Amino acid sequence: MQDPVSVVVVFLLLWWWFFLMALPIGVRVPEEAEEGHAASAPRRPHLWKKAVGATIAALVGTLLVDYVIGADLFSFRDAIKDW
Repeated sequence: MQDPVSVVVVFLLLWWWFFLMALPIGVRVPEEAEEGHAASAPRRPHLWKKAVGATIAALVGTLLVDYVIGADLFSFRDAIKDW
């Protein structure tokens, strides 16, 4: 396991990335906008489902990044030593 702060930073970055990618999925715009609503406002954005999906994906992604770094499968340290 890497430094806990690094793990949290990787998780947060991946979470936002996956959440923002999921936002347009399944969005339906109503044919007639209600009073006081934008015409492009989605009817049901399903934000909780997207947040849960982003959390699961970020957790898997964080574990994968942690494994790759811990196993030295891909390292910049060797490249820096040669510099």
